[in-house]
Amino acid sequence: MKCARAATRFMLLCFTAAIALVGPASAQCPSSGDCRTPHETPGCEMPECCTIVCALNPLCCEITWDQACADAAIDGCDGINCPAIGLCTEAHPTPGCSDFQCCDLVSSIDGWCSWASWDELCARMATQVCGQGMCPIDVSGAIDEAEPCYQRLSDGCGIGYASGRIVTECGVAMKGRVASGGPRDLEWFAMDGVGRRRVRLALEAEFPVELQYFRGDCEGPNEVKWLIAPALCTGALSLNFIVDNGASSMILGAGNSDESLRNGLDCDEINPDNPPQPDDPLPEMLFGARWRVRVDCLAIGDIDGNGTVGPQDVATLLNAWGAIAAGFAFDPRAIDADLDGNGVVGAPDIAVLFNSW
Repeated sequence: MKCARAATRFMLLCFTAAIALVGPASAQCPSSGDCRTPHETPGCEMPECCTIVCALNPLCCEITWDQACADAAIDGCDGINCPAIGLCTEAHPTPGCSDFQCCDLVSSIDGWCSWASWDELCARMATQVCGQGMCPIDVSGAIDEAEPCYQRLSDGCGIGYASGRIVTECGVAMKGRVASGGPRDLEWFAMDGVGRRRVRLALEAEFPVELQYFRGDCEGPNEVKWLIAPALCTGALSLNFIVDNGASSMILGAGNSDESLRNGLDCDEINPDNPPQPDDPLPEMLFGARWRVRVDCLAIGDIDGNGTVGPQDVATLLNAWGAIAAGFAFDPRAIDADLDGNGVVGAPDIAVLFNSW
């Protein structure tokens, strides 16, 4: 499926380049009316299709969208399905959806959505990114990870576990950028340590975020304890959770819980070893590319994350008393009162809490 989606994306990029050759869109593009059906008014609702047809027959945008215009759309606009029937936030078997801006944005990320089917992945992506616009963040005062967007220096297991992770320090903010295209761009943050520790992670990003906590090293055993994909442009994300003993990493990437974002965040820095050619397309930036991360170290008994272990933490622990259900899907946005990590909130956790009072 992912290979099919990638191939479709390449075809759509070539198709978009072809559209650019037909000249600027008429003032009637877009307009009301289905491009594949004749109607009295000039122009039609699909901007790309309308532009193609009117470049061949200007009368379609000057007088009326007659049968000849509709036939030209059927012949020349195969694969253009924005807008189309169906809500963008609901899955349906046909390609495209009814909101052009949302349809165009999601299809720029995943060409499958306007080529083959507006499936559950397309609908969830639409829910996450449509209607948000750009959400710039302030990264002043943060230390730059110093990774050019055309390189992959912090990709953890992708380049080497020892050297491919960003060292985290308590109370120190870091900043950087991600890029799509080529090998997947990830930011691995080293969270190794002795014993279980509580941290507060503050994250801001200008792009759809996929954040996961990876326990173990590359050789194994290892596992992803949790993965979350917060909504775009909802402000800073603050997580208060316990880091396990031994090797572990926080992994930041662009995407959601279904798939990584492979398009729409092109690197806009010039690679001196592979400079762009004069006829190369301009970088496509559907979102901002910057992120800011800060890790604060807390006492393990500071369950509410207010910087003090006190009566409120005791009350929170007692409210969570008992065994954690088998198969429980851990969410770092929820309360974590299992201080000793044995799967039960009980008397030993009270002892751990008082030891960190």
